[in-house]
Amino acid sequence: MIIVVSIFLVLLTAGTVGYIRLEGWPLVDAFYMTVITISTVGFGEIRAMSNVGRLFTSILIVMGVGAAAYTFSSVADYIVAGELRGVLRRQRMENRIRKLENHYIVCGYGRVGTQVAQELAHSHVETVLIDLINERFEELEAAGIITVVGDASADAVLLQAGIERASGLCSCLPEDADNVFVTLTARTLNPKLTIIARANTQENERKLRIAGADHVINPYSISGHRMARQLMHPNVVEFMDVVMRRGQVEMLIEEIRVSADSRVKEKSIAECNIRQRTGANILAVRRPGGKTFTSMGGEFVLMAGDLLIALGTPDQLESLAGMADDQRQTR
Repeated sequence: MIIVVSIFLVLLTAGTVGYIRLEGWPLVDAFYMTVITISTVGFGEIRAMSNVGRLFTSILIVMGVGAAAYTFSSVADYIVAGELRGVLRRQRMENRIRKLENHYIVCGYGRVGTQVAQELAHSHVETVLIDLINERFEELEAAGIITVVGDASADAVLLQAGIERASGLCSCLPEDADNVFVTLTARTLNPKLTIIARANTQENERKLRIAGADHVINPYSISGHRMARQLMHPNVVEFMDVVMRRGQVEMLIEEIRVSADSRVKEKSIAECNIRQRTGANILAVRRPGGKTFTSMGGEFVLMAGDLLIALGTPDQLESLAGMADDQRQTR
């Protein structure tokens, strides 16, 4: 577009200067004659013209008409086709978001946000990405990640991402202050939302929790802990990597919530016979109040709202999710 418009402006300037030099016309008359010549509107000569001037006009017509037509058609195509594509793309995106339930929202597509979005997409989880930059829209859309362009701390942008129906939000923006604003806004729009926020410094972790974040992750601290554990217990860390990732693996660790309509509610683990019926192992149980049990006997009673941390194959965990009536896991 820059080249096309530049060519048109060069012809316009050359025509104006040519009439001034060859015919001695004033600037306004020279510019006006150049415009009506290039546009071929059919007006006559505004002043008497010499043979040299007529020859110059003929050359200007031959060169200018094609350039002007190409310029106008290119600009029209850029505006109409580009705008139309944008409208259709936004409509397609909005229609997909309206159908989403219990999806996840990722704010920021930087180094951290990229890994989060890719991991969610790899796990076949419905994901909506919010970012100010729209350069990789088609690539993200092909990967199954819906993209909303805008400021993640704005109410309208979060509502456009379907935050009122979302299950969780991850704020991965590079600045802690931006993550605080996103957390505050998201918590206001959806009080039940699980919010994970990134913090670059330890002093800002407390601020993010006050703003409403359920979990605060410091990527530098996590990386340091991971590297130290990899040095001391490499096999354990590699095993945990395997069971926490979906893919070509035999075992997974997932969390499954016991619903109010579940048939295991208010029954002991022995009564439910979970190990024999599903094959999954319950490693821990987290109560809604925040208390976690890791040593559960057969007499331990499961309650509605309990979060089961379970180990098993995908099929075994699917079976356990069916018993617990956890709709988020049965997909």
